[in-house]
Amino acid sequence: MANRAVRGAWFALGWLAVGLGSLGVIVPGLPTTVFFVVAAACFSRSSPRFEHWVLTRPGVGPMVRDYRAGLGMPRQAKVAAVASIALVCSLSAFLAVERWWLRGVILGAGAVGVAWILGRVPTRAETGAAARPLAREARWFRTVAYVEAATWLGLLVGMAVKYVGSGSETGVRIFGPVHGVVVLVYVAVTVLAARRLRWGGRTLILALLASVPPFGTLFFEAWAERTGRLQPADPVSTVAR
Repeated sequence: MANRAVRGAWFALGWLAVGLGSLGVIVPGLPTTVFFVVAAACFSRSSPRFEHWVLTRPGVGPMVRDYRAGLGMPRQAKVAAVASIALVCSLSAFLAVERWWLRGVILGAGAVGVAWILGRVPTRAETGAAARPLAREARWFRTVAYVEAATWLGLLVGMAVKYVGSGSETGVRIFGPVHGVVVLVYVAVTVLAARRLRWGGRTLILALLASVPPFGTLFFEAWAERTGRLQPADPVSTVAR
């Protein structure tokens, strides 16, 4: 009976991880691979059938198998996972709860997750175009794009707490001005990156408009990387990208 209860707990925890990982697929910036790795580990102790199901899912299955094979996670995925855990745990601890011990539990759980990713998950070596070094301006642009999306998330959570939750305006008061400043920095860095990387006018306009909707900068950054727009332009080429 005790063994069955333990297996049931692992099974429930596995599905909780699947739910959180699925949320990461929908919400840009939230970690996905980490939760599916946890889900596979939980199912390995409770249900080989669903462990196989996780390992064969399109998109996440190969990443989980790579982790198990010791190949680790791409650097970009680790950065996104650590940033998401830090932001979400901080917002939950300081905006959603008031008891100090519960804040400690939330922050402690986040610290364990960050330590596990940084200390136990190897960084997968990149090959091909992704392995080429980015220009300085491209690295600045990527960083500011992530920060802009993170402040959007903080602002949205603050608005949810204000209008749906307890009514506290703390989140809006904090993240509103911060988001405004980050957007101005994003605009300046985007213009510099456009000049250095020889973006065309339409690409520049699209990059600037990406700061308007929530998480738009993440989608633009992913598209720019996929299309080679974050790589240094050929100095002999005069064609704007």
